[in-house]
Amino acid sequence: MIEQTAPESPCRPIVSVIVPTVRLDDDFIAAVRSLQVQTLHAIEIIVVLDGVTGEPAVGVARDWKTIQRDARIRVVRHAKRRGTPAALNTGVTASTAELIGRLDADDLAEPDRFRRQAAEFDRLPNLVLLGSSARLIDENGDQIGSYTTPATGVDRILLRHNAFVHSSVVMRRDALQFVGGYDERCNRMQDYELWLRLAQVGAVGNLSDPLVSYRVHPGMHSRNTRAFGPAAAAIRASRLGLARHLGRSRVTQQAENALWTLAQVARSHRLRRPRYLKST
Repeated sequence: MIEQTAPESPCRPIVSVIVPTVRLDDDFIAAVRSLQVQTLHAIEIIVVLDGVTGEPAVGVARDWKTIQRDARIRVVRHAKRRGTPAALNTGVTASTAELIGRLDADDLAEPDRFRRQAAEFDRLPNLVLLGSSARLIDENGDQIGSYTTPATGVDRILLRHNAFVHSSVVMRRDALQFVGGYDERCNRMQDYELWLRLAQVGAVGNLSDPLVSYRVHPGMHSRNTRAFGPAAAAIRASRLGLARHLGRSRVTQQAENALWTLAQVARSHRLRRPRYLKST
């Protein structure tokens, strides 16, 4: 069962930003506040409470109550936890803008992020997915490094590895709906699998400037990859689909997929660091 609250918005949003969370804490409050101060005011903020239970700390509860007075915020609730891809699909269904943005509940958006990204979509009609580089911050919000994403040739880079920071992306709604949204079988790496499908229907790229602060901590999902299972199988299949779209031979891509699988095995055994951690 999904319960939704939707205050009346003062204007039609240009970007709907989806923020799924499994807890209400200080990091979540900071993430939403970073959206409230965007220089592009015409956004809506879709918060998906994915099986959130219990009462938050007194200070967090007070701040959350205050934040919800913002008419741009809409709250959707899953009575039971359904996982990140399901929460994201629920958020997209509840949203109304033609551009769909993302922010994780423990990350921060730079004030001019969505103004700049929306301008790129206006400039490039074939653009379906746009991310950015990121600052890396620790649990206290202190910068510990940076992660530079590729700005050109991104579709071909995707054949080897993920080239986006999930928390930084904006997608065109019609393209996202055309490819079927997030694959709910992918409780891990659902972002990478989606980018592989989006790259088959339009242009994808990154802005070089860091438009998000990406929080690095021991419990983050991206550290817990699995080389085998539904998510990995879906990624290998979508990599083959993108290779076919780009005119790359199936044999070459299958060899690339084998190398990727070995890298995930090494990563799951802590023998290989995630790509973003190499910048810290």
